[in-house]
Amino acid sequence: MDTQIACLTAPGKAAIATLAVRGPLAWSITRELFKPIKGALPADAAPGRCSLGKLGTQQADDAILAVKSDCIELHCHGGIEVVRMVQELYRARGAISVPWQAFLPEPTDVLDMLAHAPTTRTAGILLDQANGAWERCIDAMDSTRLAELVPLGRHLVEPWRIVIAGAPNVGKSSLMNALAGYTRSIIAPTPGTTRDLVSVRLAIDGWPIEVTDTAGIRAAPGELEQQGIARAHAAARDADLRFWVLDGSSEPVFPDERSGWHMLINKIDLPATWDWQSVPEALRVSARTRDGVADWCAWISRLLVPAPPAAGEAVPCTAAHFAWIEANRG
Repeated sequence: MDTQIACLTAPGKAAIATLAVRGPLAWSITRELFKPIKGALPADAAPGRCSLGKLGTQQADDAILAVKSDCIELHCHGGIEVVRMVQELYRARGAISVPWQAFLPEPTDVLDMLAHAPTTRTAGILLDQANGAWERCIDAMDSTRLAELVPLGRHLVEPWRIVIAGAPNVGKSSLMNALAGYTRSIIAPTPGTTRDLVSVRLAIDGWPIEVTDTAGIRAAPGELEQQGIARAHAAARDADLRFWVLDGSSEPVFPDERSGWHMLINKIDLPATWDWQSVPEALRVSARTRDGVADWCAWISRLLVPAPPAAGEAVPCTAAHFAWIEANRG
């Protein structure tokens, strides 16, 4: 067996990084590189041992050594260069670098997804699955309920795609900025300001989403703007959720086909120039004052996940889970 070293924590700047080492040379290399504050490391590794000391050679870092039953863990400062230094020192002495998944007792798709969960809420759902929620429920699973949760399971790591569309100058970019909480899209009174897709990743109620602002859809006079409109149509076609924005202070412009669109009436802080009651299903918002934005967020959450899973509930999230549901549909 090779002597292996892996960084178990995410790459980047952090307070603490954890590295794991195992294999025939793990303890001898560690004895050479790790100097306890008091005494010296024994000739043999004893599981349960924990020591504070210095890790390295000429530029040693403060570190904690923990001996596990199956590996040695090193807890050092989390800077990128510190982690690189430790790995290079071990590699120079015969170890090889491996990905963190190699240290899992039984690598699974769920654990790999858990490492990439973008929100606390989706991480909690994936942690339930990693801790056996799916296996515990396999005999009593309701295939109908599980089928309802498939869209959620497909978006525990990858965000839902939401598109904001409408005619020029109805406030699409301002609405996206209101959701994001900062200026992500440039806004101007000139029609055609947004000519390409502008996206931002957010979390609403713990669900990861990617919101895309699109070019105003109209019979555009210029070829460049036409290209932006074509991209807007393509983004809307591929989206998980589509919102069409109506200007509450100007004559409304509706999509050619209203099916599949959720309606927003923006600029409700201005005097109405048409009967808003004629579109009873529309949510009323103001990007400028943020009135209705919280209700919009709650609506998005309900549309994406109408019945969120309870704590510990089985949620399909891997190809094997999806295949099981397909095979057991009533």
